[in-house]
Amino acid sequence: MTEKSSVPVIYWVITAIALIWNLMGLYAFYADMTMTPESLAAMEEAQRGLYENFPMWKKVAYGAATIFGFLGSLGLVLRKTWAVPLLLISLIGVTIQSAHNIFMTNAAEVMGTGAMALQLVILAIAAFLYYYGRSSTGKGWLS
Repeated sequence: MTEKSSVPVIYWVITAIALIWNLMGLYAFYADMTMTPESLAAMEEAQRGLYENFPMWKKVAYGAATIFGFLGSLGLVLRKTWAVPLLLISLIGVTIQSAHNIFMTNAAEVMGTGAMALQLVILAIAAFLYYYGRSSTGKGWLS
């Protein structure tokens, strides 16, 4: 299509929420990566252990998930097709991060089942945004 198709109001609602959601993710990533020694010292020992033992590859996946999620969501707001591959990179990052948290750490014991449920919600949202971007491209909403 050479001309963008008209998009429904729900598109703008979803993309605005996605942008805000991923902006919060960027802030969480920044806060986690710049945590002060005093903040770490204030945590329970088991929780501190989780933060202190983040492998570098998980930090990279976490960063990719949040940075590309935000940029992909911005691309959706701007109605650009380049949003879709960025959302795929974000989904891959979230998947790696989630797999680490769920299967390779004792985070469920330390943080509780609510934190693990949140991890699955984050994964579901990342998958939805990737799917929504692909669907929006197919409908001619992105160019």
